[in-house]
Amino acid sequence: MPDKTQPHILVTNDDGIASQNLFALAEGLSSLGRVFVVAPDAEKSGVSHAFTHREGLNCRSISGNDFVVYAVSGTPADCVKFAVSELFKETPIDVVFSGVNAGENAGVSSIYSGTVAGAREAALWGIPGISLSLVRPSEFMLSEIISFAKEVVQNKWHLSMPPHTFWNVNFPDASVKTFGGVRATTMGLGMFSDDYENRDGLWFLDGCKPWDEALEGSDDEALFRSFAALTPLSLNSTNHLELNRVQALLASAAQ
Repeated sequence: MPDKTQPHILVTNDDGIASQNLFALAEGLSSLGRVFVVAPDAEKSGVSHAFTHREGLNCRSISGNDFVVYAVSGTPADCVKFAVSELFKETPIDVVFSGVNAGENAGVSSIYSGTVAGAREAALWGIPGISLSLVRPSEFMLSEIISFAKEVVQNKWHLSMPPHTFWNVNFPDASVKTFGGVRATTMGLGMFSDDYENRDGLWFLDGCKPWDEALEGSDDEALFRSFAALTPLSLNSTNHLELNRVQALLASAAQ
């Protein structure tokens, strides 16, 4: 019987309920607390913070696991929102992990990412949220990122996260010899080189980041140099310098 003093851990993702990385993370955390998995019933990559409000959600339980598992016909934000406010409203969630995503979600990728939105949605509910992504999935890096998630819970790092804040964590494409460890980083702003190709009348998007031009100290640079990047993000996007300038502008116009 689970220890009632153990944390309640919610795990979600945007790759969908069939993701092996999702269950590897849940299994890794299951020894540290009571784990609940609520994930999209299909892949929802790149949906950002979209949520369902005009159509109903379908939710089905999945048996045969060592923890509670639900598949939801929605986005990662839906999964966290529904889990916190309905499924487990009598069982408060202590921390939310979103991932482990197959593909990086650093820099501007975090804006488009459904994985990061899972952690952001947790922060909106006042719950520590942490998104986890791999540049390129490998057995070694998957074990490293799960070890990091376990370290967060074991050391209770999530309890010290300030309100309106969530963590975006990305691990690089590296080996045992080249992996440099985890760095605290800023959010990079290097934009993709968007390329569209027309195939049979449909336009398909591709592109890449200018990794070698990444801003020093950013998550993109850390990944480029084989470090993992832990980037604290905020719900409040206000540009305070611009706010001051606009206030002065409006005051001047009113005279």
